[in-house]
Amino acid sequence: MLKKIVILWFVFVAFTACHNAKKTGNLLVEGTVKGLRLGTLQIKQLQKDSLVTIDSVKVDGDENFTFHTTIDEPQVMILELPEVKDGKIPFFAAPNDTIHIFTYVESFGLSPIVKGGVNQTEKNAYDKMIKQFNNKEMDLFKAKFEAAKLHLLKEADSLGKKLDNLERKRKLYTLNFIFRNKDKAIAPYIAMMEFYNNPKALDTVYKVLSDDVKQSMYAKQIKKILAQKP
Repeated sequence: MLKKIVILWFVFVAFTACHNAKKTGNLLVEGTVKGLRLGTLQIKQLQKDSLVTIDSVKVDGDENFTFHTTIDEPQVMILELPEVKDGKIPFFAAPNDTIHIFTYVESFGLSPIVKGGVNQTEKNAYDKMIKQFNNKEMDLFKAKFEAAKLHLLKEADSLGKKLDNLERKRKLYTLNFIFRNKDKAIAPYIAMMEFYNNPKALDTVYKVLSDDVKQSMYAKQIKKILAQKP
């Protein structure tokens, strides 16, 4: 009898150790996919120019999900639901962050609610403003197209100038955003997204980054681009 108790104890300890091992890591990603009944959620990370699955969880009747994983430095990651076409949700995570994601299975990847971490918070603010710029740009572009179609050349030219002015305002907003967040890893990431083909802007950005941020993933990519410019 004592032997059986000892064996059961070791089994319990081993099970507990395995269970707790699954919950180790410096990054917690949790949330809800409303309406999801069956599927596989995946956390992906960019490694050597390709997305690699670093963790996954099978969903079977529970809309809520939890990931405990480990990352070495701040970076953009992807929550993906392969069962949905283009079902990808990007988020900016850093070690010791807790990221909360809420979305619907029918619109997975479209306008999710993502919260948590200082970088993700700033990314949300930036994305919201850029969406306004994009909507305004689309309205002006449509108006210019209609004016040109009706041979209203003067009006079309005026709308074209408004588009150019809007683009300048967008770039200025982006630069100001980067300067305000020069001590955060989100700053060089935004610079890479917006000014990838503009070495002059990248050089300006790199010079204002804090020393710590210059050691981050996206700042190193900027430095590499600048080293290759003629």
